[in-house]
Amino acid sequence: MQTFTSREVQTQFGMVLDFAKRAPITVTQYGRPSFMMVPLDIGQEAVRISNAARFADFLDAMPAPNSVAPALSLEDVNRLVHEVRP
Repeated sequence: MQTFTSREVQTQFGMVLDFAKRAPITVTQYGRPSFMMVPLDIGQEAVRISNAARFADFLDAMPAPNSVAPALSLEDVNRLVHEVRP
């Protein structure tokens, strides 16, 4: 992966952008990796994968439907419906 300093990005943005359109690049600040620039299609795919993983984690944290409440019988449902009707 190509690496550029933040100063190079500031002074030669067009050239750096040409590199970033073809493959991900790393940008350093004070000698340490700070961020990446990636082609749009790679970035969009990364966001989709990240969102899917976060959603899967959310679903995994949800309690199983049957562990929340015991199953209701048809009689229970009818009784509850009649209780809330005016």
